[in-house]
Amino acid sequence: MRYARVIMLSAVVAVGLSAVGPAAAQTKREELVAQAAEKVDTARFKKPGPYTIGVSAGYLTNSWVVYALAHVKYEASLHPEIKEVVVTDAGFKPAKQVADIEDLINKKVDLIIYWPVDNKAIAGALQKAVDAGIPTVNTGGGFYYSPSTTSNAYIGQWDLGEKTARQLFKDMGGKGKIIAMLPIAGHSATVDQKAALDAVMKEFPGIELLSAEHGNWNRARSKQITENLLQRFPRIDGVFSPSGQMSAGLAEAFEEAGRLNEVVMSPADEYNGWLKWVDKNQKGGIITFPTKVGRDAVQLGLEILKGQPVERGRQVPSVVIPASEVGKYVRRDASDDVWANELPGSWQPK
Repeated sequence: MRYARVIMLSAVVAVGLSAVGPAAAQTKREELVAQAAEKVDTARFKKPGPYTIGVSAGYLTNSWVVYALAHVKYEASLHPEIKEVVVTDAGFKPAKQVADIEDLINKKVDLIIYWPVDNKAIAGALQKAVDAGIPTVNTGGGFYYSPSTTSNAYIGQWDLGEKTARQLFKDMGGKGKIIAMLPIAGHSATVDQKAALDAVMKEFPGIELLSAEHGNWNRARSKQITENLLQRFPRIDGVFSPSGQMSAGLAEAFEEAGRLNEVVMSPADEYNGWLKWVDKNQKGGIITFPTKVGRDAVQLGLEILKGQPVERGRQVPSVVIPASEVGKYVRRDASDDVWANELPGSWQPK
């Protein structure tokens, strides 16, 4: 399925940063732009091929990362100088991811692409890789600024959170009580999404945040949390949740409680289970979170291995698409865990 309206830019925080907001929000945006634009001297990482790429996955049970990994492998297959891709799975355990990264160092991989469980927990292990001459590229969830991360191929979580909040508050008429479902506690994506939500809320004094929870990008967990929130709060007017997996669980909980008509759902990503729900109910819409970022990570890594200067962050931007256009993206007869993408048929995850 092709993104008819989404231009995949490998650029520095290129979309959504011109939105007018309070001084604090503008300062944060400017800080992110400056950090992402910072040039990285990669001369010390320059080496000839063939290359072995190590992928340190913080988890592989989430369908989005399965598709992102498929993009990593597909892009690697297009470059004859890449001889192997070695993948590890930490299963949501920070200590396991530290051990995985150290194992990849011992195997003398030439590049480490990773997505974290906890950025701070693995920073020391990533620094060991950098000190050993192995560049590190963060991908898949957000921008992380650290000497231990050589560069980032990322989806801007501030941008995502800001656009999601603005669309939600617009659809709510600028007033009401909301709940927020955020990703993993401590993850940079969570920090940036919450900061963006807080900044936009300052512009909408009629919006009240009842509770902010962590659904871990998990549908079942988000549904269970929402069931508890529905018992706690007799009135919930809106839901902030940029994740389609979490939003699908949220929507199920509201439906089963007979309270769907009272709530406005924010746009969420291209998880097919969410797209099916939007297609049926014509509520919510889409905020794109492209799995194609895995390809960008490989391309960025190869530039580093060739000693080419790169920016600290290369963003794949998010775009809001209204519920009325979801028919262009939904696959009604496919699994909920399918993601809209441009991979050739033989590279589609099974």
